[in-house]
Amino acid sequence: MGASRGLRWVLLGVVLAGAAGAVQFFTRSAPVPAADAPPILAAYRSLDGANKLQRLSRHAGVDFGAAAGTPVIAAAEGRVVQLIDYGPGCGLGVILEHPEFKRYTAYCHLQAVLARMGEELPRGRILGRVGTSGNAVGVAHLHFELCTSACSSHADGDLWGTADPMKFAAGCFDPQRSYPMGRLALTYPIACGGLYRER
Repeated sequence: MGASRGLRWVLLGVVLAGAAGAVQFFTRSAPVPAADAPPILAAYRSLDGANKLQRLSRHAGVDFGAAAGTPVIAAAEGRVVQLIDYGPGCGLGVILEHPEFKRYTAYCHLQAVLARMGEELPRGRILGRVGTSGNAVGVAHLHFELCTSACSSHADGDLWGTADPMKFAAGCFDPQRSYPMGRLALTYPIACGGLYRER
């Protein structure tokens, strides 16, 4: 009886998902982050801070933990459209424009900026180093934002013009891998396992 009922569910799944998609429908699983993926200290829209204290307003980006001096890399091919030096917020930072997708990525709290204004960066190119500049609360990390319009980085609570970058995550950068064309795919902005493109 139990096996028969299970078979009915499988057949219903085949009908609903279509024969070609049935195997994928029944065997799909959530992607597992690489063992060397950078830890997320604070997620998009989170009330948790990188220092484990409560924020007063929702977070407009994702905070990746890493040791000071760790390479920060371009999450997708883009052009440097702004270099930031704003003590009360982003600190030292870089904004990349991704014109094909009408999106921008912001990289904040850097120890050092290695990119130049107007420079075209391929995915994986070092643009700076993790630090504690700006309002990083003494915790070395990278604040990473995805903006849907030109931005300079957003204060907590200001989510207008932002989106969750993890919805476009393509995992760790790998120079041997090809990435999708025609849709936004963001690799982690912290070099995993020491893989990045030299300057």
